[in-house]
Amino acid sequence: MASYNKFFNYLRDQENERFLLIAHERPDGDTIAAVLAAKKLLESLGKKVTPVSSQGVPEVFKFLPGWQKIKTDYLSADHNIIILLDNGDLKRTGYLQRILAAKSRGIPIINIDHHPKNDIWKIAKINIVNEKATSTCEILYDIFLKLGTPIDREVATIILTGIYTDTGGFQHSNTTPGTFKIIAELLSRGARLKEISENVLNSRSVAMLKLWGLALDRIEQRQDLKLIYSVITRSDIEKVGAGDEDLAGVVNLISSIPGEQATLLLYETSDGKIKGSLRTESAKIDVSRIAEIFGGGGHKKASGFVLDGHFEKTKGGWRIV
Repeated sequence: MASYNKFFNYLRDQENERFLLIAHERPDGDTIAAVLAAKKLLESLGKKVTPVSSQGVPEVFKFLPGWQKIKTDYLSADHNIIILLDNGDLKRTGYLQRILAAKSRGIPIINIDHHPKNDIWKIAKINIVNEKATSTCEILYDIFLKLGTPIDREVATIILTGIYTDTGGFQHSNTTPGTFKIIAELLSRGARLKEISENVLNSRSVAMLKLWGLALDRIEQRQDLKLIYSVITRSDIEKVGAGDEDLAGVVNLISSIPGEQATLLLYETSDGKIKGSLRTESAKIDVSRIAEIFGGGGHKKASGFVLDGHFEKTKGGWRIV
């Protein structure tokens, strides 16, 4: 509660009027929704707000009210408070050096997140973090309640989108009875669950389905490692006319294969790196420990990492060079 009180004091300070909100790279529904919800909250308090996402807003989330206001760049001098939402670590912000430069100038950095402790904690003035929360949007919901800020239909839809996506449509094991209480409250305030599910689950292009088909066709199973994995190259993505965002959901689909195992999707990004996404539904496996080996991190059941290199085809499959 102490962190909340410090945050609220910053909000009440009239000199803190220009806020920068930063989503993470390869944005998902939770980070985009959290940025939009925080923007609504701060504007209701009379603040000037700039929401940014270094890689823009994926098509699938362009049904959310206000998404057009999210920029891909910003002027550092325009802000006196920075809020990082759902970032997980500093590299994931997409603005690492600029954030460190802001920190050196004395700009307060506030971290609102549900990921485990990471390097953002060291530079943040305030850490509002709850690892038990389903999503960063669930934390935003709590902040709205604590401040007594009204949650209208638009805000309810935005927050529910973040919870919906980070629980896999309420199917992941992070969904609890408390989650459904929040969902019920958001629905009572006008959240449009049907619109969310139609856009998140049913908004799949031909290019996306072709890409998923390639990923599924390349599934390999390592019984000795209790690992199921697949590989997507940059050439695959370009050949079908897809984007990185079209891979969202593939690793979750693969992880639906029954058994005590972890699932790994490796794919080449547009900036010449390889991204690894790890998932598991097993209570016996902690994929964050695997991610940490490669310099990444995340949650026990959903983590990731980034490597330098590219794929090279071999007789036995693929290797990273």
